[in-house]
Amino acid sequence: MSQFAAAFGAAVTTVGVGAVVVARSWPVPTGRHRAPRPVAEPLRPVEALDQFEAYCPAEDRPTLQLHLRLGGSVCTECRNDTTGVAQ
Repeated sequence: MSQFAAAFGAAVTTVGVGAVVVARSWPVPTGRHRAPRPVAEPLRPVEALDQFEAYCPAEDRPTLQLHLRLGGSVCTECRNDTTGVAQ
């Protein structure tokens, strides 16, 4: 066997092994996975927050307020922080 034939055989083998490695890395559906569940319609951000009615000094009347995650509250109409206001 000539050196050319040996080198050509080694190159073909290397390309073949590389192709198999690349093909195995592709995600192929195996049928073992479940179909995703239908997702319920998510809440709008305003609906997801804790809401209550309290006096807003900027509006000078009771308005809808939102509890903030890190504490405090905010008026939904004027967006002023009403943390210090008695509820």
